[in-house]
Amino acid sequence: MSFKKIAAALVVMVMTLAVVPSAFACTALYVGSDYTEDGTTMFGRIEDLGTNDYNKLFYVSAAGNHTAGEVYEGCYGFTYTFTHDSYRYTARRDDNGLGVCPDCGGTHDHTPYEEAGTNEKGVMVSATESLYGMDDVLAVDPYVDDGIEEAEITTVLLSEASTAREGVALLASIYDNAGAAGGSGVFIADQNETWFVENLTGHTYIALKLSSSAVFMQPNIAAIGKIDLNDTDNVIASANVISVAQQAGTFVGDADANVIDLNASYNGPSASPRMSAGLNYLNGADTFQEDTYTEEDFALSNVNENGEIVPVYSNIKLTKKFSVEDALNFFKTEPIGKTANVETHLFQVSATGDLNTAIVEWTAFDDNVYNAFVPYYPMLTTDTADCYKVSTGSVTRSNERPTEGTWYKDARGRYYTYPDNWLDSFYGARDALSNLLTYGDATNAEKAGVKAVYAKLQKDIMKDFKTMQAKVAAADTLEAKQAAATNASNAMSEKVHNATVKMFDHLQNKHDFCAWLRSLTSKAA
Repeated sequence: MSFKKIAAALVVMVMTLAVVPSAFACTALYVGSDYTEDGTTMFGRIEDLGTNDYNKLFYVSAAGNHTAGEVYEGCYGFTYTFTHDSYRYTARRDDNGLGVCPDCGGTHDHTPYEEAGTNEKGVMVSATESLYGMDDVLAVDPYVDDGIEEAEITTVLLSEASTAREGVALLASIYDNAGAAGGSGVFIADQNETWFVENLTGHTYIALKLSSSAVFMQPNIAAIGKIDLNDTDNVIASANVISVAQQAGTFVGDADANVIDLNASYNGPSASPRMSAGLNYLNGADTFQEDTYTEEDFALSNVNENGEIVPVYSNIKLTKKFSVEDALNFFKTEPIGKTANVETHLFQVSATGDLNTAIVEWTAFDDNVYNAFVPYYPMLTTDTADCYKVSTGSVTRSNERPTEGTWYKDARGRYYTYPDNWLDSFYGARDALSNLLTYGDATNAEKAGVKAVYAKLQKDIMKDFKTMQAKVAAADTLEAKQAAATNASNAMSEKVHNATVKMFDHLQNKHDFCAWLRSLTSKAA
């Protein structure tokens, strides 16, 4: 979540006292193929934004949506000239379908905050994992106001890159020349390689080619630790990554040997309840606490105890081979899974076989405490479910109790009124149910019941996915495979959406006068 997006939300927060800064938090995960049951690589991220006032979309961006020579204008001043007509790609994004960007307030033609997706070449991008460089390094190499924002990374890379390495080179070039408007962690992958890029100042960065034996998580804390930059096959770094830290007086490493500890040199405080919860989940332990873990417990490195270059690793050791369910459940682990979640994606990638079915995107919107993930084959998906493409207005905040509409009251007594078509949107329905469970007077039994419904849905979806895989395999033409994949995934999404609306209606009606008022009663009156 970018500085500018957070800043915009903080303005609203100050005006309404709606959320606290700790709500702005995202968490990323990577599990190398050596540690998965089926030999796939898994990586993804949660996007968090506290109390979110606007809608989210999931759609297919058509090939040629951007044309060669077109100058793209981002949310906050960054511009980019496309070198060729853009590739087709899947994407999740903030909703500006009614003409106004919910992030910058602009009405110019741009695509706000595409978080993640896959293009027709099989390149995957997961962006908007915010990082925050220390003041000392930012004084030497500050962020650039019109540099690339997290808001634009996914759009530019999926439009332009035909391989993961090409995407890494493009992002590095942008950091070198235009600079970055904020710090971030970015996955860039294809069927053959997965790279992770971290930047914490305006023009510094390190990109790592991740090994099959690595596992790591990143809750807005730099995950790249001690790195030997001489490993040029697997490391791409800015020329100034050591010198900026040296000038700032924060450098940790061995400059003569071309070794830097990025986390120690650039990152700020690393205490996080999400890190400790995630480490406990991944390590199968219950010993990690917010203020007791160290960099050695989580950071990526390519240097062993003898100072030798080795494949990228961390000290996280899984106690078992991970299934996709294990990876999805990581995102449901509290406080990683919480009301503040607005979008989650997990890529599952096979290094062998047909590219059309080698990549699976598992997608979910809103609160992962109560949620089910839906799989899509992005290479075969021609369209997403209608409920993902419903554009809505923004939620209206007030200190006064509304007299009509569907609304809820938060724990501090503020009121939030939804747009009329909020429940028609996949994200809107999920958000409405989450807020009802969080801020309404739902009992523990009712909350447990909702969790049980989603757990059953997830089991059903796993069965549906196996059926979908069989239908796609049996199809004898590309068009038939596309139809089988698209129709099956969209049916699963509609199943989750319909179940969500049904649960919301039931609980809303039951607690009409206690926590969640008036959609039906006001209309009846």
